[in-house]
Amino acid sequence: MKSIINYHVIDPTNIGDLFSAPTKYFSFPGYTVEQADIRTINVDEIRDKHIIVGGGGLLYSPFLDSFAKLIESKAHTKLIAWGIGQQAYGTSGKIQKLENFDYSQYLKNFDLVGIRDFNHKYNWVPCSSCMHPGFDKKREIKHEFVVFSHKKFQIKIGDFPHLTNNNQDIEEILDFLGSGETILTSSYHGAYWGTLLGRRVLSFPFSSKFSTLKHPTGIFPIQKWFQNKFKLSIFNRTLLEIHYKNKFSCKIDNWQHYLKDCKSYPESLSENRERNHWYYSQILDTLADT
Repeated sequence: MKSIINYHVIDPTNIGDLFSAPTKYFSFPGYTVEQADIRTINVDEIRDKHIIVGGGGLLYSPFLDSFAKLIESKAHTKLIAWGIGQQAYGTSGKIQKLENFDYSQYLKNFDLVGIRDFNHKYNWVPCSSCMHPGFDKKREIKHEFVVFSHKKFQIKIGDFPHLTNNNQDIEEILDFLGSGETILTSSYHGAYWGTLLGRRVLSFPFSSKFSTLKHPTGIFPIQKWFQNKFKLSIFNRTLLEIHYKNKFSCKIDNWQHYLKDCKSYPESLSENRERNHWYYSQILDTLADT
């Protein structure tokens, strides 16, 4: 029996990584299917297997070596990208916008390419997490605002209900997002899933990926994320200062001004799902050629 490996990031502390793999939602009759972490590729073990790369923000410089290994291993099998996207971080906490992102350095020699970034030369194929059945549940709005933070880039706004993407229960997260009329979020999947639920979203971005959605959210123009630190001082003299490596915060003055840019897209769920079904049929045709 032929084999397919779905490479993505398997991070149990990141809900987006856990539920973005397309092989969670689509079957491949006649193939054995496994998921594997793109950060730990063994070239010798994959030479005779078809590869699907997705999902998540895998078009990111730390993964270039992994993409090179996948391309190196390509022989008589297919190499397919499904719903992956760019992300780039600036220096000193500043957000980098990449309108001219170089996709080719990652995607050369791929047999079929679908990226979640809209309005580029490749097929637009949104993150396959839209296929999760949890989106079909009707949810009552209970709060004017809810805050859903990325675990590393947390936003503190008022006394609104707050949750982070460190939670591993997608049903709980969708219930939380759906309880808000407007979602304030620094999480890409918080923005994406909130949109799929038909809610208005204001994003507080930390990388370029927030500007790649087909159904754009409102964007709070963060100038810089600051590394959190603990400081011990006596009589204005600093005795100890510790910087937290993976904890950042930002200034959020006048965030209400940007709510005017927030829209809801009732059609987004069906449109995203239809596009994934379309791409699935393209993949089956591509695999049939082998």
